[in-house]
Amino acid sequence: MVSSTTYYHYNPWYRRAIYEGDEVYVLMAAPVGWETASLPDGAETLQVEETTDYYHEAAFYQDAPGGGYIVVTPPVGAEVSSIPEESKAPNEEEPNLYQFDKTFFTKDTNDAGKTIYRVEPQPPEEELTEMPADAVTFVADGETYYYVNFNLYVEYDEGGKTGYINGEPEIGAQVDSLPEGVTTIEENDQTYYQFDMVFFEEVEDEEGTLLYEVVGSPDGSESVELDSGN
Repeated sequence: MVSSTTYYHYNPWYRRAIYEGDEVYVLMAAPVGWETASLPDGAETLQVEETTDYYHEAAFYQDAPGGGYIVVTPPVGAEVSSIPEESKAPNEEEPNLYQFDKTFFTKDTNDAGKTIYRVEPQPPEEELTEMPADAVTFVADGETYYYVNFNLYVEYDEGGKTGYINGEPEIGAQVDSLPEGVTTIEENDQTYYQFDMVFFEEVEDEEGTLLYEVVGSPDGSESVELDSGN
């Protein structure tokens, strides 16, 4: 099952995010964990190592245990014939690298002379030298996290050099209070709180103090349609 109730589905998929202080909806591939009875029209069949995958619009599917299909993490090295038109265009430094949502592809030509796109590991994370004054922040296990343009950053100080690099709190990290903009999720009689792709759950310490602990994605699926504007 899809791992969050905060995805929005109006052919195609979107997720809620905060960009420069505003709430926006980001185009994305079908979320990992989403199950469907049938594959999208035009899905192509791939053999990735010893596993059969199905691909459509930056999403990879496998046969689900109970029947149907489930979206899985894009397998690094998989080669596909196309990527979404909305994929970010290559830049001068890496002319063959494309990105759609959180998946990266390189454009290449296979032995048959056909153009293919190969799934690549995420490139080295972007580094910032300073934080915007309006960045949303929260503290987990004593580490401050900053949310800027869809990414979480942490401060570093190494060899006299300081800055901010991408980083997310590990599962089990605890916070005293939730960051601004969390979404409440009710799943299997349990309440979760989602901030971008980080999920929290209420816990109590030995003294009974209420805290919020970082957990893995809850199971379940509940999507809503966005207004198409028509």
